[in-house]
Amino acid sequence: MAHAAIAAPGTPALQRARQAWEDGELDQAEHAYQEALEKGGLDRAATLECFVHLGAARSVLGNRTGALTAFRMALLVDNAFTVPPEAGKKAVAMAEAARRQPNRVGSLHLTLSVPSEAPSGEPFAVNAMLDSAQATLVARLSLHVNDKTTHQTFDHDEPADAVVRFHVPASMTLPNATLHIEVDALDTHDNQLALAEDHVGVRPTPIAETHHAKDELRQSHGGFWSTPWPYVIGGALLVAGGVTTGYFLLKPPDQVSIGPAQVQTH
Repeated sequence: MAHAAIAAPGTPALQRARQAWEDGELDQAEHAYQEALEKGGLDRAATLECFVHLGAARSVLGNRTGALTAFRMALLVDNAFTVPPEAGKKAVAMAEAARRQPNRVGSLHLTLSVPSEAPSGEPFAVNAMLDSAQATLVARLSLHVNDKTTHQTFDHDEPADAVVRFHVPASMTLPNATLHIEVDALDTHDNQLALAEDHVGVRPTPIAETHHAKDELRQSHGGFWSTPWPYVIGGALLVAGGVTTGYFLLKPPDQVSIGPAQVQTH
């Protein structure tokens, strides 16, 4: 993938193509640039380089049809590309011919619609939009979400269409996170033709309203001591205490008489 840190599968062929171009070996350069695109995984800059140099090499080698095809693909990636000056006037003229073709498609216009903020712990949507005429030239759209703080990532691919709706899961919306959103437009070999980027901030977790409600309830009622229960319990204790006191006051002394002798117990 173009966003990955590891080298793309087409990188070795691209390096050989650059060396062949520098050495003036246009036949070898053409084959190597084509191989790099077929191996794939190139980022947008490398993809553009391959198409521009393919068009230039084919122009010099006399392959007009192949040159125009390559330059049209270069225009799809970047309408403002320039032909290497060492390719000569023939290649420059062929690139201008590709620009003047009435049926050519302009540079890919990929746009995103994302919220500026997302609630923490909830999913949100990312809408990727292409011009309907250009969508047929793209194989798929690839979403990449990166939390800059935790470095947690989320990736998802969908077939290309004029409008593609992605869903970012709740696991990515940690409180106070800043999410980097990137969507890549890829060809059938995972070469990056266009990309669009944006950022989404995640709101902090709100304080639960139930806590406030409990605090307000506690303040308004004053807790246990503001209820009738202390008086009920206190009254019961007083009644119980009075009965106990009366019992001991009215209770006859504990004594046992045996004939003339008398024993008093304490």
